[in-house]
Amino acid sequence: PERIITMSYEFYKIAHLLGIFLLTSGLMGVFFTIWAGTPLQGKVKSASFALHGIGLVIMLVSGFGLLARMGLVGAMPTWVYFKLGLWAFFAIAVSVLKRKGHLGMPLYLLLLAGYFCAAYIGVMKP
Repeated sequence: PERIITMSYEFYKIAHLLGIFLLTSGLMGVFFTIWAGTPLQGKVKSASFALHGIGLVIMLVSGFGLLARMGLVGAMPTWVYFKLGLWAFFAIAVSVLKRKGHLGMPLYLLLLAGYFCAAYIGVMKP
């Protein structure tokens, strides 16, 4: 008999929060570097893009793990598609910040709005 290893709901939640932290660290590294007028290069560029990418992967895997723990494996509710859309928004955000980070506060507020929407949907599941 095969033994299947399963992770708890809490494990996936903690992993999801870790992914959010890594994603945010990467985005802020790019954002503040460009906003300050400093070239994005070297260790800052490498670390920022790596944190962003690793965070995205952890968020996606743990998000689907959470769905599985909630029993939502088949047909997914509409709110899940909104969360996937926000995931895509944060995936392309690093490119926007790299090219337009000099715009500063409007982009920062756009990111905050994205985080708010993701948190609202994740908690309320409308």
